[in-house]
Amino acid sequence: MAKQDPTSSSNTIPIPTLVGSEFVRPQTLDLIITGDTVKDTTGNKVFKVKTPLFGLHNKRILLDPNDSPILTMKMKVTSKHDRWQVYRGSDLDDKIFTVKRSSTVQLKTRVEVFLKHNQTREASCDFTIKGRFMKRACTIYVGESTKIIAQVHEGDKRLVATIYPNVDHAFIVTLIFIFDLINMVGAGI
Repeated sequence: MAKQDPTSSSNTIPIPTLVGSEFVRPQTLDLIITGDTVKDTTGNKVFKVKTPLFGLHNKRILLDPNDSPILTMKMKVTSKHDRWQVYRGSDLDDKIFTVKRSSTVQLKTRVEVFLKHNQTREASCDFTIKGRFMKRACTIYVGESTKIIAQVHEGDKRLVATIYPNVDHAFIVTLIFIFDLINMVGAGI
């Protein structure tokens, strides 16, 4: 069976703007991730991920080009599913979504994303990330559907993310960093 074209108009599952409308573009966007820095294809810095030096929790902060916090990613220490909670800005009061490994034992990594309205029951995920750690590649889908909203592959010691039209790229970049962190923890790194 042929894979669906992610940009086709027949593939119309609405995708909410999760972080902000300033991070949504009507065209496909390619981003280059090298270490903790995210740039567009012309070399402009789009985001940076900061790891605080001090603190009791494993946490990362997604910053804009002016070093203002956009999102805070915080690992839940007592979780056996490598659960990360994501908050708006640097404030831990406004949780937007949760990301977790779908099961504790996996051959291929599968991570589920639950939006704020879906976090109490977690019956079905809002987004799914599937990939392989060794290849540092993944695909992000809407829920359990075949609708692809972003793809990531490794090239020249960096990650290349293709984010499809009308998808919040701050949200996708956050998912990519969490996916990488979950894979590192799962691999014992």
